[in-house]
Amino acid sequence: IRAKLEAEAAGLDESLILNEHGFITEGSISNVFFVTSASSLVTPPVESGLLPGITRQVVMELADSLGIEVVESEIKLADLRQFKEAFLTNSLIEIMPLVEVRDITGKIISIGSGNPGSVTRRLMAAYREMVEQYTSR
Repeated sequence: IRAKLEAEAAGLDESLILNEHGFITEGSISNVFFVTSASSLVTPPVESGLLPGITRQVVMELADSLGIEVVESEIKLADLRQFKEAFLTNSLIEIMPLVEVRDITGKIISIGSGNPGSVTRRLMAAYREMVEQYTSR
């Protein structure tokens, strides 16, 4: 909760949490995914210390059903520039594009073009459709 409050006080939407080894684990109230140049998803492994959210699991299954490879791997802040897209997930925000990160020094790290990418948009649409089908029963 403190990380989320500090992020909001700084005018940010979310805060990324690092474990004791310096690897990204999750957001303060979300899970995080990154998209590689090969359009695979990379998300931190549960063993890194994250809380495995329900939406995280649903997104992993949805990606698999769409033929998008999902890899669980450790990620450092220095790795962010290699990804072409990123997004956050939780039950309230569903899938929210992540286009830049501000490090602890205030330096902005852009992810990809700085706009939501095609893989993120595809997953957002598929997730929204799945929710609509489920709730219209």
